Amino acid sequence: MTEATLSPTVPIGQDTIPQQRRLVTEIPGPRSRELQERRKAVVPPGVHSVLPVYIDRAHDSIIVDVDGNHIIDVCGGIGVTTVGHTDEAVVAAATAQLNKVTHTLFTMTPYEPYVQVAEHLAKSIAGGEGYKTLLMNSGAEAVENGVKIARKYTGRPGVAVLEQAYHGRTMLTSTMNFKAAPTHSATARARAMYTRHRTRTPCTMG
Repeated sequence: MTEATLSPTVPIGQDTIPQQRRLVTEIPGPRSRELQERRKAVVPPGVHSVLPVYIDRAHDSIIVDVDGNHIIDVCGGIGVTTVGHTDEAVVAAATAQLNKVTHTLFTMTPYEPYVQVAEHLAKSIAGGEGYKTLLMNSGAEAVENGVKIARKYTGRPGVAVLEQAYHGRTMLTSTMNFKAAPTHSATARARAMYTRHRTRTPCTMG
Protein backbone atom coordinates (compact mmCIF):
# COMPACT_ATOMS: atom_id res chain seq x y z
CA MET A 1 0.00 0.00 0.00
CA THR A 2 1.35 3.41 -1.01
CA GLU A 3 0.36 6.67 0.63
CA ALA A 4 1.07 10.33 -0.13
CA THR A 5 -0.78 12.64 2.24
CA LEU A 6 -2.24 15.82 0.74
CA SER A 7 -4.53 17.22 3.45
CA PRO A 8 -6.71 16.04 6.38
CA THR A 9 -9.69 13.77 5.97
CA VAL A 10 -12.72 15.60 4.58
CA PRO A 11 -16.28 14.45 5.38
CA ILE A 12 -18.85 13.82 2.66
CA GLY A 13 -22.25 13.14 4.17
CA GLN A 14 -21.95 9.84 6.01
CA ASP A 15 -18.68 8.92 4.30
CA THR A 16 -15.14 10.24 4.48
CA ILE A 17 -12.46 10.31 1.79
CA PRO A 18 -8.93 10.84 3.18
CA GLN A 19 -7.04 13.29 0.97
CA GLN A 20 -4.19 10.89 0.31
CA ARG A 21 -3.18 8.44 -2.39
CA ARG A 22 -3.77 4.83 -1.33
CA LEU A 23 -3.64 1.69 -3.45
CA VAL A 24 -5.29 -1.47 -2.11
CA THR A 25 -5.28 -3.54 -5.34
CA GLU A 26 -3.32 -3.73 -8.54
CA ILE A 27 -4.28 -1.18 -11.21
CA PRO A 28 -6.74 -1.88 -12.68
CA GLY A 29 -8.41 -3.87 -9.92
CA PRO A 30 -10.80 -6.82 -10.39
CA ARG A 31 -14.01 -4.71 -10.36
CA SER A 32 -12.57 -2.28 -12.91
CA ARG A 33 -11.52 -5.17 -15.15
CA GLU A 34 -15.03 -6.60 -14.88
CA LEU A 35 -16.57 -3.27 -15.86
CA GLN A 36 -14.14 -2.99 -18.76
CA GLU A 37 -15.39 -6.29 -20.18
CA ARG A 38 -19.01 -5.11 -19.81
CA ARG A 39 -18.06 -1.86 -21.51
CA LYS A 40 -16.61 -3.65 -24.55
CA ALA A 41 -20.02 -5.20 -25.22
CA VAL A 42 -21.95 -1.92 -25.33
CA VAL A 43 -19.50 1.00 -25.88
CA PRO A 44 -17.67 1.44 -29.22
CA PRO A 45 -13.84 1.19 -29.09
CA GLY A 46 -13.49 4.74 -30.43
CA VAL A 47 -14.54 6.04 -26.99
CA HIS A 48 -11.13 6.03 -25.33
CA SER A 49 -10.37 6.41 -21.61
CA VAL A 50 -6.92 7.34 -20.31
CA LEU A 51 -7.23 5.91 -16.78
CA PRO A 52 -7.89 2.13 -16.78
CA VAL A 53 -10.09 2.24 -13.66
CA TYR A 54 -13.76 3.01 -13.00
CA ILE A 55 -14.60 5.71 -10.47
CA ASP A 56 -17.12 5.22 -7.67
CA ARG A 57 -16.93 8.52 -5.76
CA ALA A 58 -14.65 11.51 -5.19
CA HIS A 59 -13.99 14.58 -3.05
CA ASP A 60 -11.57 17.46 -3.52
CA SER A 61 -8.56 16.06 -5.40
CA ILE A 62 -9.04 12.36 -4.60
CA ILE A 63 -11.08 9.92 -6.69
CA VAL A 64 -11.96 6.47 -5.35
CA ASP A 65 -12.36 3.66 -7.84
CA VAL A 66 -14.75 0.70 -7.60
CA ASP A 67 -11.98 -1.39 -6.01
CA GLY A 68 -11.36 1.13 -3.22
CA ASN A 69 -8.14 2.65 -4.57
CA HIS A 70 -7.66 6.34 -3.72
CA ILE A 71 -6.07 8.16 -6.66
CA ILE A 72 -5.01 11.79 -7.09
CA ASP A 73 -7.11 13.36 -9.84
CA VAL A 74 -4.71 15.29 -12.06
CA CYS A 75 -7.28 15.63 -14.84
CA GLY A 76 -10.28 17.28 -13.20
CA GLY A 77 -12.55 16.49 -16.14
CA ILE A 78 -10.00 18.29 -18.39
CA GLY A 79 -10.12 21.39 -16.23
CA VAL A 80 -13.87 21.36 -15.57
CA THR A 81 -13.82 20.59 -11.82
CA THR A 82 -11.13 23.11 -10.90
CA VAL A 83 -12.67 23.64 -7.43
CA GLY A 84 -12.40 19.93 -6.67
CA HIS A 85 -15.00 17.18 -6.52
CA THR A 86 -18.22 17.51 -4.48
CA ASP A 87 -17.41 21.00 -3.25
CA GLU A 88 -20.06 21.83 -0.63
CA ALA A 89 -21.08 25.15 -2.21
CA VAL A 90 -21.33 23.62 -5.68
CA VAL A 91 -23.35 20.63 -4.44
CA ALA A 92 -25.69 22.92 -2.49
CA ALA A 93 -26.27 25.21 -5.48
CA ALA A 94 -26.86 22.29 -7.85
CA THR A 95 -29.23 20.60 -5.39
CA ALA A 96 -31.21 23.79 -4.89
CA GLN A 97 -31.57 24.29 -8.65
CA LEU A 98 -32.57 20.66 -9.29
CA ASN A 99 -35.22 20.97 -6.59
CA LYS A 100 -36.69 23.95 -8.47
CA VAL A 101 -36.30 23.26 -12.21
CA THR A 102 -34.50 20.50 -14.08
CA HIS A 103 -34.21 22.00 -17.57
CA THR A 104 -36.18 24.35 -19.80
CA LEU A 105 -33.61 25.47 -22.44
CA PHE A 106 -32.92 29.20 -22.13
CA THR A 107 -33.72 29.89 -25.79
CA MET A 108 -37.20 28.42 -25.22
CA THR A 109 -38.03 29.45 -21.65
CA PRO A 110 -35.44 31.70 -19.92
CA TYR A 111 -34.51 31.69 -16.23
CA GLU A 112 -32.64 34.00 -13.84
CA PRO A 113 -29.46 31.93 -13.13
CA TYR A 114 -28.39 32.26 -16.79
CA VAL A 115 -28.62 36.05 -16.46
CA GLN A 116 -26.78 35.93 -13.11
CA VAL A 117 -23.86 34.00 -14.66
CA ALA A 118 -23.63 36.49 -17.53
CA GLU A 119 -23.69 39.41 -15.06
CA HIS A 120 -20.96 37.81 -12.94
CA LEU A 121 -18.72 37.23 -15.99
CA ALA A 122 -19.20 40.82 -17.17
CA LYS A 123 -18.16 42.13 -13.74
CA SER A 124 -15.20 39.74 -13.47
CA ILE A 125 -13.54 40.64 -16.76
CA ALA A 126 -11.27 43.67 -16.94
CA GLY A 127 -12.96 46.33 -19.02
CA GLY A 128 -16.08 44.19 -19.03
CA GLU A 129 -18.50 47.06 -19.58
CA GLY A 130 -20.82 46.04 -22.41
CA TYR A 131 -19.49 42.47 -22.22
CA LYS A 132 -22.11 39.87 -23.15
CA THR A 133 -22.13 36.09 -22.73
CA LEU A 134 -23.48 33.17 -24.73
CA LEU A 135 -23.38 29.95 -22.68
CA MET A 136 -22.74 26.67 -24.50
CA ASN A 137 -22.91 23.05 -23.31
CA SER A 138 -19.50 21.96 -24.62
CA GLY A 139 -16.18 23.30 -25.82
CA ALA A 140 -16.75 22.16 -29.40
CA GLU A 141 -20.12 23.92 -29.51
CA ALA A 142 -18.52 27.09 -28.17
CA VAL A 143 -15.79 26.95 -30.83
CA GLU A 144 -18.28 26.30 -33.63
CA ASN A 145 -20.48 29.21 -32.56
CA GLY A 146 -17.41 31.40 -32.18
CA VAL A 147 -16.45 30.65 -35.77
CA LYS A 148 -19.98 31.33 -37.05
CA ILE A 149 -20.23 34.61 -35.14
CA ALA A 150 -16.77 35.75 -36.28
CA ARG A 151 -17.54 34.94 -39.91
CA LYS A 152 -20.82 36.81 -39.73
CA TYR A 153 -19.28 39.84 -38.02
CA THR A 154 -16.14 40.12 -40.17
CA GLY A 155 -17.52 38.81 -43.45
CA ARG A 156 -14.35 36.72 -43.83
CA PRO A 157 -14.51 32.96 -44.54
CA GLY A 158 -11.10 31.94 -43.16
CA VAL A 159 -10.31 30.63 -39.67
CA ALA A 160 -6.92 30.96 -37.94
CA VAL A 161 -5.95 28.03 -35.70
CA LEU A 162 -2.91 27.30 -33.54
CA GLU A 163 -0.45 24.46 -34.08
CA GLN A 164 -0.56 21.75 -31.39
CA ALA A 165 -4.09 22.93 -30.53
CA TYR A 166 -7.21 20.84 -29.89
CA HIS A 167 -10.68 22.21 -30.58
CA GLY A 168 -13.14 19.29 -30.44
CA ARG A 169 -14.56 16.24 -32.22
CA THR A 170 -17.34 17.76 -34.33
CA MET A 171 -16.94 18.02 -38.10
CA LEU A 172 -15.77 21.64 -38.05
CA THR A 173 -13.59 21.48 -34.93
CA SER A 174 -11.91 18.24 -36.03
CA THR A 175 -10.70 20.02 -39.17
CA MET A 176 -9.20 22.70 -36.92
CA ASN A 177 -7.27 20.24 -34.72
CA PHE A 178 -3.53 19.78 -35.11
CA LYS A 179 -2.08 16.43 -36.13
CA ALA A 180 1.55 15.94 -37.12
CA ALA A 181 1.00 13.18 -39.70
CA PRO A 182 0.18 14.69 -43.12
CA THR A 183 -2.59 12.17 -43.80
CA HIS A 184 -4.34 13.23 -40.61
CA SER A 185 -3.72 16.95 -40.89
CA ALA A 186 -6.49 19.51 -40.64
CA THR A 187 -5.99 20.31 -44.34
CA ALA A 188 -6.46 16.69 -45.39
CA ARG A 189 -9.58 16.31 -43.27
CA ALA A 190 -10.98 19.58 -44.60
CA ARG A 191 -10.59 18.27 -48.16
CA ALA A 192 -12.46 15.13 -47.18
CA MET A 193 -15.47 17.04 -45.82
CA TYR A 194 -18.75 15.28 -46.48
CA THR A 195 -21.02 16.09 -49.40
CA ARG A 196 -24.30 17.50 -48.11
CA HIS A 197 -27.67 16.52 -49.53
CA ARG A 198 -31.02 17.78 -48.28
CA THR A 199 -34.38 16.03 -48.11
CA ARG A 200 -37.74 16.89 -46.63
CA THR A 201 -38.25 16.21 -42.93
CA PRO A 202 -41.00 13.61 -42.36
CA CYS A 203 -42.96 15.91 -40.08
CA THR A 204 -46.71 16.57 -40.15
CA MET A 205 -46.59 19.50 -37.73
CA GLY A 206 -46.50 22.07 -40.53
